Amino acid sequence: MADQRLEEYRAYYDARTERYANNPLTKHSYEAEKKLRDLFYRYDNLDEIGQNMGRLNTDCAFAVTRDQYEMESEYYESVQEPIRKKGADQILAELDRKTELLDMMNMVNDQTNKNGVEVSADEASGKALMENWKQLDEIEVYTNAVVPARYKANMQKVIDEAKKSIIESRDSEEKTIGDWVEGWHMKPELTREYRFRHVMPYSDEEIEEHLKKFKNIINR
Repeated sequence: MADQRLEEYRAYYDARTERYANNPLTKHSYEAEKKLRDLFYRYDNLDEIGQNMGRLNTDCAFAVTRDQYEMESEYYESVQEPIRKKGADQILAELDRKTELLDMMNMVNDQTNKNGVEVSADEASGKALMENWKQLDEIEVYTNAVVPARYKANMQKVIDEAKKSIIESRDSEEKTIGDWVEGWHMKPELTREYRFRHVMPYSDEEIEEHLKKFKNIINR
């Protein structure tokens, strides 16, 4: 007859397995946890269970990781986030090449950090227009303002300062991202991509007008 400690283990692994049951998003975790749970019912002795454990615990960790990044890949595809999806897909591609838990964890950390840089570079380009929209509007207003001649110098100073701010912002982003991605330059046209365009409360015509002015100022 199984001792009390074994019964507690069985209850614990029953609960772990049921957590993933009947969910297509956690199918790998369920299968791995079920194999581990079944081991505790195959033997009535904890020593025998330990001797036959093999890599079942490790397989559970790999399965949870696979489920997580399959979910991320599917989600990012659905919201048209190709750069973030790329990060999940890279982890899934590398996962089959790993067998040891520590190697897998290090790989996930490395790929996550690498993709974080890719996302930062992508967003630095895609969000640049929106972040400089106010300055672009300011330039347009002061350029087209009809004022007495004595105010024109002050108006031009405001225009020059706004352009300087935009260029400094470009330089700062290219320096920061360039420290991580050699030769990186801002690509403001990425603002047209869905992942950036859908949060901008402006018409396509307004965006194209501002984008043209922005690219002329930053020479990109």
